[in-house]
Amino acid sequence: MVLRTLPLLILAACVAPRDPEDPSGWYASGDSLDVEEYVAFTDQPYPDFGAENTIADFNDAVFPTKPYTLTYGPEEVRPEGTTCQYAEDRSLPMEIEGVVTLHPRYYFKTMGCDNGDEKFYGNYFIEDATGGAFILGDSKVAHFGMGDRVRLKVRGVRTTFDLNMVYAHDVVEVTRGPFPIYYSEPSGPLGADDVAKVQRVTGTVLSEKDDFGAFRVESDNGTTYDVSLDAELSRRGVGWYPGDRITVTGPVIYSYSAYSIIIMRKGQVQVLD
Repeated sequence: MVLRTLPLLILAACVAPRDPEDPSGWYASGDSLDVEEYVAFTDQPYPDFGAENTIADFNDAVFPTKPYTLTYGPEEVRPEGTTCQYAEDRSLPMEIEGVVTLHPRYYFKTMGCDNGDEKFYGNYFIEDATGGAFILGDSKVAHFGMGDRVRLKVRGVRTTFDLNMVYAHDVVEVTRGPFPIYYSEPSGPLGADDVAKVQRVTGTVLSEKDDFGAFRVESDNGTTYDVSLDAELSRRGVGWYPGDRITVTGPVIYSYSAYSIIIMRKGQVQVLD
């Protein structure tokens, strides 16, 4: 058996080795595309969601709170050993329901107890046919997204620098959408009544975004609006330049003495010809 296989072994040893193939022609270079992150909007108001309390009922019942005070329902267990000021509101807990109008990833820093700041990384807004609410969240993990409908059990609230916030809550129910997000169009400068409501502005970009993603847009009626671009979008290089004609749609927040429209998805901005 050894003698019969030997010629084959010698023949194999004489075959020249093959050079590796050049893979450059295997693949096309392709096109560089950015994720559009489409968001469905509508100018048709929300229907009645059937919740026991509307968001307007909730806002009227609990806001504003005393400055620098955390307000809870009578059965809520309050942390001990801090300098927090507490108040009791027998309206709480209260359930509200609305459409999520901003992805729950918005970063917000607010004055906390013990002379420090509290940083929240999973904040979002909800809105129904009567108004909107700003919800503080401490998790970057999003269990729902823009256009989903959520029912919340609100346990704690606070007002800081004229901004009303849901401070403590439980998610009771999530109804998957996405449902179109309702917007209105302001006829003048934004104010307190616009906070937590989605507004749409069409106009011309006046300034490039600053280090915090903020820029300004002059509407077609001559009013100037502040727009705040999410840090994630800024890191991706998303931005618009002075002279660009755009339509921006997003919820309004009051921060640093300014009312700003928040943009967290590229689909919230439409570039016009």
